[in-house]
Amino acid sequence: MIVGVDEVGRGPLAGAVVACALCVNEKVPLPVKDSKGLSSRQRELFFDCFKSKTVFSLGLATEEEIDRHNILEATFIAFNRAIESLINKAPRLKNAMFIIDGTLFKTNLRIKHRCLVGADKSVREVAYASIVAKLFRDYLMGVADFCFPQWDFFKHKGYPTARHLQLIKKHDISPLHRKSFSPCQAGIKGRGNRR
Repeated sequence: MIVGVDEVGRGPLAGAVVACALCVNEKVPLPVKDSKGLSSRQRELFFDCFKSKTVFSLGLATEEEIDRHNILEATFIAFNRAIESLINKAPRLKNAMFIIDGTLFKTNLRIKHRCLVGADKSVREVAYASIVAKLFRDYLMGVADFCFPQWDFFKHKGYPTARHLQLIKKHDISPLHRKSFSPCQAGIKGRGNRR
């Protein structure tokens, strides 16, 4: 058995890092596609096709945890939460091989794991995990947009687009921004200068 583990949200300036751990229970007649190579609509269609044939769990690390620990450690936190949740949901998977997309993973969980660069493009379980994580994080950023509409989170999803950087200069930072990331620190400094 293979469990794929992937994350979304290491690069944004705002919002959580979301990880997904996923195992395929039945054959799914879909190609292996990384979520980054799919449109939002395509991700939804893929998810509709494989969701009933998989078991998965999500884990996240908040922007506060990112600021407290750093983005890499927060990613490990999200990975571990997703894996632990999946094992609680499906205990048989504690004996699976966990394929982690990337070069490094730290855990205290007693699992067999392997890090593989580009696994989201070559391992079906990791590719599907990337799709689930992306869909969920996009949903969270949609909620963020509803709560904090002046930052336009629905459009840029927290990523450092030119428009997002302009909005940080205009409105400072929201409670969802990662204060330890340099563009957000500039927003904090700018806010101090306007007082």
